[in-house]
Amino acid sequence: MRRLLLICSAAALLSCSDSAAPGVPNADLHIVRQSPAAPPLVVTRDSFWAKVGDGRELHLNYQGANPADTGEEFLRFEVPGDALLRKPDGSAFQPGDSILITITVVDSSKFLFQFEPAGLQFSPDHPARLKIEYFHADHDFNEDGVEDAADSTIAQALDVWRREAPTVDWFRVGSVKFEELQEIDANILSFTEYAIAW
Repeated sequence: MRRLLLICSAAALLSCSDSAAPGVPNADLHIVRQSPAAPPLVVTRDSFWAKVGDGRELHLNYQGANPADTGEEFLRFEVPGDALLRKPDGSAFQPGDSILITITVVDSSKFLFQFEPAGLQFSPDHPARLKIEYFHADHDFNEDGVEDAADSTIAQALDVWRREAPTVDWFRVGSVKFEELQEIDANILSFTEYAIAW
């Protein structure tokens, strides 16, 4: 049911993107922090080969109860077989082409990610999909020392944001949020830096 809702929301996600709206300077964007009690991540950087005609995905997970165990999912990035559109040099992908994709958690204390290679583009009709679980976020979003109604209001405003380089503004991507699951899903059209923020 959740997957069906995501598929039905794909067109809405693309139309909801605020890319044409004024950007938000880095100093004014509030990136969601991990809870101090959150388990560590198994890895903070991982790669996989995406291939035309073959859907593939990457998962980043928290550690389980034992450091050697894989725990809850933190991030999932899915590239459908028909999603790859243009390589970083602008050339079109051909049948059977593949490309190495790397995702880095820029700061393990925050929901902040770098996707590489820069310039990779996905089809607007069949975009890549990003899913982030924020169950282990610090739910004192405004950092005033208490979790209250103000934090609940902020939780409703959380979204996926992107920026093209460290010196430029952030822009809202537009996403589908499943508050009861504490999950946020977004369609991804190109590679850059992404964050959950408000």
